[in-house]
Amino acid sequence: MADSPEQEKEERVVIVAPHAQVIINEKGDEKPGKEGDQKKEDGEDKEKKKFHWTPLKVIIAVVVAVVVIIVAVIYISYALSHESTDDAYTQGYVHLISSRVTSNVLELDIVDNQFVRQGQVLMRLDPRDFQVQVDKAQADYDKAKSDFDRVDALKGDVAISKQDYDQTKSNFEVAAASLEDARNQLSYCTIVAPTDGYVGNRTVNVGNRVTVGGALMAVVQDIWVVANYKETQLGKMKKNQRVVVTVDAIPGKKFEGHIDSFAPGTGAVFALLPPDNATGNFTKIVQRVPVKILFEPDSIKDFRDRLVPGLSVETAVDLDAPLMQADDSTSKPSR
Repeated sequence: MADSPEQEKEERVVIVAPHAQVIINEKGDEKPGKEGDQKKEDGEDKEKKKFHWTPLKVIIAVVVAVVVIIVAVIYISYALSHESTDDAYTQGYVHLISSRVTSNVLELDIVDNQFVRQGQVLMRLDPRDFQVQVDKAQADYDKAKSDFDRVDALKGDVAISKQDYDQTKSNFEVAAASLEDARNQLSYCTIVAPTDGYVGNRTVNVGNRVTVGGALMAVVQDIWVVANYKETQLGKMKKNQRVVVTVDAIPGKKFEGHIDSFAPGTGAVFALLPPDNATGNFTKIVQRVPVKILFEPDSIKDFRDRLVPGLSVETAVDLDAPLMQADDSTSKPSR
């Protein structure tokens, strides 16, 4: 059945693109469809959302830029005037305490981590066996001395020969030496601290039997830092330069110190198997040199019991600061 003229005049919809529709009327005019209207609205929204500078935003941007510049200047200035490393650790003199005689522990006069003074009694061993030896040596000494006094009075008399006199004198000297040795053995039953320090690593208790040379405890004396700096960082370092030390175990606290000395060789030189660069292919590796840093006494006086050997630290050497006047005695073991 043929279409009527009225139906031919109706508007027709033609798809001209996958995402666009236009309506063509009988006069051939085009007008946008629904999707075209949506795109037009999206464009208007983008124009509305376009960033615009306001006075407040300008001020914020300027402040942020100034802060960034200041921080960068401070960081660069600090980096140029300081040499830092985190390859650093605390060290100290560790005196191992052992017995010079074999006996049982009779008395223990210290506790773990206690601070002791030089000569303070640490422990006492059972002295009875050694007292017996002293008494025996004393008797032998008294007899030998009596014999020597008698022959010494007859010296030069024909009643005693020179050979008998020399033999009696020799016996007396041997008895005196034996008595002195017995007394020394007895004195070894009292073990004292060799220096000021803190007691650590105690492995003995009352009643234990100790042998000659066996480690019983340790006394830790003094504390300092060994920082392993790269060889390229040592160019401007000098003895007595100021050093700031931060200890991982004591966060938020900065300690002061100074450079005491430089090691006479790199760490590789003192290694168990030092490298031999004269053989095989060579690859250059930056070496590290141990630098000994001493704490300033006033800086650590409230934290001395918390500073122990083996702690991880970070050090920063101030290359521009004046050299510190260090006391030479601080680099030697304290007494």
